[in-house]
Amino acid sequence: MMKTSGKKTDQFVLTNDKGFTLIEMAIVLIIIGIIIGAIVKGKDIIRSGEQKKIYSVFLNTWRTSYLNFYDRTGKILGDTNNDRHADTNPLHRNDPPSDNGREKLVSGDTARQPPRFYGLAQIGLETPKTNTDKPWKYRYSDSTGKGHEMSIAFDFDPRSKYNYMRISNIPNELCIAMDTMIDGEADGTKGDFTGEGARGSAWGTTPSDDAVARWKMDC
Repeated sequence: MMKTSGKKTDQFVLTNDKGFTLIEMAIVLIIIGIIIGAIVKGKDIIRSGEQKKIYSVFLNTWRTSYLNFYDRTGKILGDTNNDRHADTNPLHRNDPPSDNGREKLVSGDTARQPPRFYGLAQIGLETPKTNTDKPWKYRYSDSTGKGHEMSIAFDFDPRSKYNYMRISNIPNELCIAMDTMIDGEADGTKGDFTGEGARGSAWGTTPSDDAVARWKMDC
């Protein structure tokens, strides 16, 4: 008998076990950096847009209402006793403004006829529209995600003799943005937009901490 012998054929599998080269890894890292940078920049642009919106639709709209009220009546919005001083909380001058006083910026004196003082609605001026149910409040989420409900009022500084818009519960990061928009410099002590106090005060270093700001009015 004849024996047949079979030959075993060796099989080779081609594999690439070199991995990534340093150049390839560098390119990947660059691409990741570009993507992250674009995301961060996009968030910054969105935040800047929100801050500009607060200036235009809330703070500056109230300033415009204040000036229009003066042009139409010759009186100061928030002046409840005709002394040309804004006094949103006239019975307690040294205390923070009251919500009842803020309401009267819109409604005026509804308890007497004729009224001792007028509000925006009584002379046909529209009240600012905000993202709350109160025209003198505005909600803002800062860069850390913390929420703030800002409130405005008008008051008078007896020492330096000027009327001003008082903005409470406003975070430091927004104070800095508003100061830059209004005065061109964010220091809190010079110009029309300052920290609380007759001489102003520097803004805090924690972006999400609340502050009280002043915006001096022209009359």
